[in-house]
Amino acid sequence: MQYIVLNKKFRLLGHVVFIVVYLAYTVYCAAFYHPFIPDIRVSVAIWAWFLIFNVGLAYLNIYFLMPRYLYRRRYAVYAACMAGFIALMALSLAVQIRLLETLYRSGQFLSTLQSLKVLIPLSFACPMAVALFRRWQENEMRIRQLENATMQSELDQLKKQINPHFLFNMLNNAMVLVKTDSQEASQVLLKLKELLSYQLTDSTKDAVLLTDEIQFLNDFLNLEKIRRDRFDFTITVEGDIENVSVPPLLFILFVENAVKHNPANDVYLSYVHISFCLSDGKLHFSCVNSKPAVPPESDANEGGLGLANVRRRLSLLFPEKHLLNIESGADEFKVDLQINL
Repeated sequence: MQYIVLNKKFRLLGHVVFIVVYLAYTVYCAAFYHPFIPDIRVSVAIWAWFLIFNVGLAYLNIYFLMPRYLYRRRYAVYAACMAGFIALMALSLAVQIRLLETLYRSGQFLSTLQSLKVLIPLSFACPMAVALFRRWQENEMRIRQLENATMQSELDQLKKQINPHFLFNMLNNAMVLVKTDSQEASQVLLKLKELLSYQLTDSTKDAVLLTDEIQFLNDFLNLEKIRRDRFDFTITVEGDIENVSVPPLLFILFVENAVKHNPANDVYLSYVHISFCLSDGKLHFSCVNSKPAVPPESDANEGGLGLANVRRRLSLLFPEKHLLNIESGADEFKVDLQINL
């Protein structure tokens, strides 16, 4: 419907239909009253004036009065102009009827009031309804375009908030390893190169393959495993995900948060268990990680900000199409995300 209303070709067709309908009504009136107007020249002049005058008033209303007064909410001025137009139309009809009655004294012509019952809807009500509906559709389209532009801008901003934090953590890991083990540091830098390549290229896209996103998470966790001795992780996949696409860097913040809040010591084995399950068009993501009994205050604050960002991003990308549940237990932190693809 919106395409038909806003398309210029259909708009031209609407004008043609309006004029044809008005012309048909005029021809009907001319044929009905032809027996009472013997002179064909008088008949043509009367009905041609009838057509041009009333169609002219209709277009004057649509393209002058409505944009100048109605759309600018100057309702009193517009109502006064419309009252003047209707009075002018009634006067024109009265003059025509008076002229015909004087010429032929038939007493068979429509009264001014009866004619107005047909002419007001045909000249003003119907064209106004179409014009107002078209303007409403145009405003709706502009609002949607602004919402989409605003949403895209906000999504880009949220990405920028996530990416620098992730890069900082990776560079910090590499810096620590350079001081302790050069061989491991070279492996870290190699994997960091792969991670940066993914982040700088694929993260700019609207969507990436889920398999690439999972590989990105695997590289990230392998990088963390190099840095820490007592750290374990698993990534399990269920369902056919070969052709599934998701927004880039959608899951990394959960995983990064899981790693950051894990206990890093030589006594307890820290872990991160990730699972992806695709079933009936729904993607279920789960991330479970161990956690210390009392997390550092600074980490908790940073994690809260990151989770707030990812919640906002999900609400923009999947409005009313996702469920996010986060549980923080005594020794375990769990994230469950379900997305209706």
